[in-house]
Amino acid sequence: MTRGLTRRGLMVLLGGAPVAACAGMPQSALLNSARPPTPPPFAHGVASGDAEARRVVIWTRVSQPQVAAVDWEVSDDRTFSRLAASGRLITDANRDWTVKADAGGLRPGTAYFYRFRCGGAVSPVGRTKTLPEGKAERLRLAAVSCAHLAHGYFNVYDHIARRSDLDAVIHLGDYFYSQKAGGFAGAPDEIAGRVHRPAHEAATLTDYRARHAQYKEDPALQALHAAHPVYAIWDDHEFANDASRTGAPGHEGDAESWRTRQTAALKAWHEWMPVREAGDDPARRYMTARFGDLATICFLETRASARDASIGFGAMAAQAADADGIAALKAVFTDEPRQKLGPDQLALLEQDFRSSGNGWLILANPTLMADVRTPDVRPYLSPDALAELKARWPEAEGFLAAAEHGLPLLPDSWDGYAAERERLYAALAAAGRRDALVLTGDTHSWWVNTLSSADGSPAGVELAVSSVSAPSALGSRLIGNRSRDLALLVTRDNPAVRYVSGETHGYLDLELGPDEGMARFLAVDSVAGPDYRVFEEARFRLSRKEGRLKTGGPRGLGLRQRWLFRA
Repeated sequence: MTRGLTRRGLMVLLGGAPVAACAGMPQSALLNSARPPTPPPFAHGVASGDAEARRVVIWTRVSQPQVAAVDWEVSDDRTFSRLAASGRLITDANRDWTVKADAGGLRPGTAYFYRFRCGGAVSPVGRTKTLPEGKAERLRLAAVSCAHLAHGYFNVYDHIARRSDLDAVIHLGDYFYSQKAGGFAGAPDEIAGRVHRPAHEAATLTDYRARHAQYKEDPALQALHAAHPVYAIWDDHEFANDASRTGAPGHEGDAESWRTRQTAALKAWHEWMPVREAGDDPARRYMTARFGDLATICFLETRASARDASIGFGAMAAQAADADGIAALKAVFTDEPRQKLGPDQLALLEQDFRSSGNGWLILANPTLMADVRTPDVRPYLSPDALAELKARWPEAEGFLAAAEHGLPLLPDSWDGYAAERERLYAALAAAGRRDALVLTGDTHSWWVNTLSSADGSPAGVELAVSSVSAPSALGSRLIGNRSRDLALLVTRDNPAVRYVSGETHGYLDLELGPDEGMARFLAVDSVAGPDYRVFEEARFRLSRKEGRLKTGGPRGLGLRQRWLFRA
């Protein structure tokens, strides 16, 4: 299939009427996510996560902290007539009254129910599932990312909670946003009744705990956690925008104050999430889940333990004023010492790559991994369109500088750490794996990308999920009716990109058999209120053959998108 696109042809596309990516796809019945809130003393619901074959973490919080003794029960039936595990825990203010049990002695590949008791009250019942051992024929996952409470209802979570055919949910980061009320630059107005609290940006332990509490008061998020086990990794907004090991662009203070802030964010995250307790260094959350012989999932930590500071569009705009500055920028992006994973995590990864057998190798990864350059949009922007872009997007000047000089579209992603990406690909190759399936969050957009090392050797395929509710830089909520045009340019000018769209919010529905799979991009038609419909924006067939992973058979693409899709 040709991928040529002339300037005249592109101008026709830019001037033509947009084609919806989901044209002709059936929509479900109207749903409503406005479930009643959970009353005290379990006002933040229940949750489970970090499932293994014979154990799983279960979680709740006591919202009336005068009672600190909590009993927990796990059963293979909803009536709790037969207990598989039980115990009593004491919580206090040092844990912000959260309760977490690592329930062991369970059977592999089995669904369980769990609940908590406190002061005569009984929590809602949650459902969880252990991992299979040995032979496994099927795996079905939902992957989500980027839930901004103030910019949309969590209808995506609500729909996942209604499903009974999922083995687990993977949360790829930005579980909440630490920003102040109104702090999402260039975004639409926040929704009344969903504005962040505290109103200032989270920076202390009290702040992070309060933000976690606010998110877990959301009924749709509670329903998600009660319905499925969740494997969660963090990205930047659990700390601060564009956070790294050494700081964040908006952080006011020295290196020591950043360490204090990061420690507070990590403590609150481990308290409030259904995750196994941290070891000596809570920043090192690298873990692996094995779904029998069918799949190994490696969960990457790319922010708190080893990551060097990223370069944002603001810095790019200032530095790209002359040739020396441009050369310096390019040198930084490819600088050999720059880290995102660090040598310790890379060593663990290579061990798990080698032990993954012949099953699927999945990397749960917070930020985009593919090599994506900024397309030169300047010839296609009228003065009015340029003014509109700058008005809508405060970082537009940096974006335009990147467009002029072919710099990374997402400098905070793996493109800002190209040498570290090569080290990751080298670890895959050393283990004989060139078929990694990378699941990615962060961009608030849908992506299908081909991954390859600098010498062209295949590494795998990347599927990036859109956001739960945060607006996309490739979507009309931020940049208006030019969003589809920009997505087409990104696809045309980047050989690694096969599909991209920022028009909808949703989740990845991933179904895998031994060698074949299906990736469905399921979208909601609205996050402006609790009423919504669900539709399939696109789907892609996955196949593993002769040590390679390929995507094909796309459905739901518009004619222009299909023209640019690289089979």
